[in-house]
Amino acid sequence: MTISNRKHEEFNKAMAEAIDEAIRELFSPQVLETLYNVLSTQYGVTRDELPYRLETAYKILTDVFGMRGAETIGRMIIRRLYQKLDLQFEGIPGLRIMDYVDIAKRKLAQTEPMKEPNGKAKTRQLVAENLSTVPLNSRSQTFRP
Repeated sequence: MTISNRKHEEFNKAMAEAIDEAIRELFSPQVLETLYNVLSTQYGVTRDELPYRLETAYKILTDVFGMRGAETIGRMIIRRLYQKLDLQFEGIPGLRIMDYVDIAKRKLAQTEPMKEPNGKAKTRQLVAENLSTVPLNSRSQTFRP
């Protein structure tokens, strides 16, 4: 199941804002600017690319802030993301940051407007997921909620 271009853009905008807000709140606007400067000059990643390169971004956060710091920042980013997307966040031990991103995208896809045969739009009901069956992304870092 994939999300529409509009939902994809909405997701990426929400992710970029969640990253900004979490780092700004945890540290300061100056740290946020410094982090973006480091990302750009040392890693070749711009602010606008972060939503598309989340695994790289998480690795960079781990390099800069250490594993525990990256987990704290990641937790705050994910909570902000879910809030911005009007999704309910449920912390599940063992899930990784990319797993939460995948779950959010699935939930967005499940709420995509669908066309009825008569051409009128209707909203698909959000199906409750058994989150324990969500496949884990083995390339991601462990993320504790």
